[in-house]
Amino acid sequence: MTAQTLPAGRATLAGVPSRRTATQVGIVVAIGVLPLLRPAGPGNTGLVDVGLVLVMLVASLWLSGHGHVVRLPYALPVTLGLIAGALGGLAAGGGLLALTQDMFLFGWAVAIANLGRSPQLLGTLLRAWALSVTGWAALLLVGVVGHLSWLSGQSGLDGSRASLTFGDPNLAANYFLCGLFVLRAARVPRRPGLRVLCCAVIVTGIVLTGSNGGLSALLIASVAGLLFRLVRTGRAAAAAVLACVLVLLGAVAVSTVDLASVAERARQSAPLLRDSIGREAESGSSRQTLVRESFSLWLQHDSPVGLGPGGTKAALLADQVPYVKEAHDDYVAAVVERGLLGGAALIALIVLVVVRSWRIGRRHALLPDFAAVIPRPELLGAAAAAVLISGLFYEVLHFRHVWALFGLIAAVELWGRRPAAERETGAAPVTAPALPPGERG
Repeated sequence: MTAQTLPAGRATLAGVPSRRTATQVGIVVAIGVLPLLRPAGPGNTGLVDVGLVLVMLVASLWLSGHGHVVRLPYALPVTLGLIAGALGGLAAGGGLLALTQDMFLFGWAVAIANLGRSPQLLGTLLRAWALSVTGWAALLLVGVVGHLSWLSGQSGLDGSRASLTFGDPNLAANYFLCGLFVLRAARVPRRPGLRVLCCAVIVTGIVLTGSNGGLSALLIASVAGLLFRLVRTGRAAAAAVLACVLVLLGAVAVSTVDLASVAERARQSAPLLRDSIGREAESGSSRQTLVRESFSLWLQHDSPVGLGPGGTKAALLADQVPYVKEAHDDYVAAVVERGLLGGAALIALIVLVVVRSWRIGRRHALLPDFAAVIPRPELLGAAAAAVLISGLFYEVLHFRHVWALFGLIAAVELWGRRPAAERETGAAPVTAPALPPGERG
């Protein structure tokens, strides 16, 4: 971290000013209330959206007050998605609410990406995210152990699976999953023992949701984080060997393990195993049926613009198919509901997220001030991998914390990267100039 002389009373902790500013308070509030989706209002709004509106407002004031030009990361895929959704909605007669939600989430990501030009504000966001996700996971644990269904979010519909205040165990699992990798990337708390304890609490929260998709994404993303770390530290050959070994072991496991018998034993064991692993065969069959019916319906309509945002369930119901449900993953929903242009928009979004994650995860990629607040940026790439994997099981692009992650990745890539000449030569990073007082938060 750049050595800076600070006025008395402005001691720092991990490079983050202790003085509370309106901008910092807005960031902390918005990140801290991300789980507050229940009770829900019209259009799936919740108390969380008060925090999001607040941070968008303070971001606007902060940016205009300092004369900064607003950057719009992901503008191309979002615009394509909106156009695709509008075309599909016009053809199907609906979809306005979904488009409004898309614009709101984009505004949330833009606010984070632009506030992240200040390392101090970025540090505030990272600390708030890491500590709040740990606190919410601890509350979930208390709710489950204390049999407090109003806190744990357990209901008859999902059996013993916990969802906290999200209303959906899969959504809760994905929130904890993203928060886990943000915590590890920022190394918050700084003390290793305390950080391991926080990670254990969060992983326990993921397990208690009983989300098979969340657990699968956790495993794969953890391996991806290890491989990214090896590449970043100049051990690409070791990473390649490890990847080959893991793929081989995975292939052997799939060919030798009887998954049906594992699921059957799980159904007859503890309630949490019964409601998670025990239902995997049924859930997988349902997903395959829904994908098959959705694509069949889209082809029957003979329209390249899709069924309209959120139009899958209504279209399936109108055709009286055996299994009626909303689209179950982002990849199917993008093409079936928004057509070929929607598929192109999703591909563009994935490419941008992957490229940005790669750029910030390279060795010596970040300026000192940014490297101090996010020592392991490659783990943001692992978090992005977890999101992309989770998109195979449910629609994650409607999740507020996912767009916060996208905004965070964009912020680090836009403002935190070292000059190209330094990155190419591997020269020692030049200390970034001290920020003027207004930039410090």
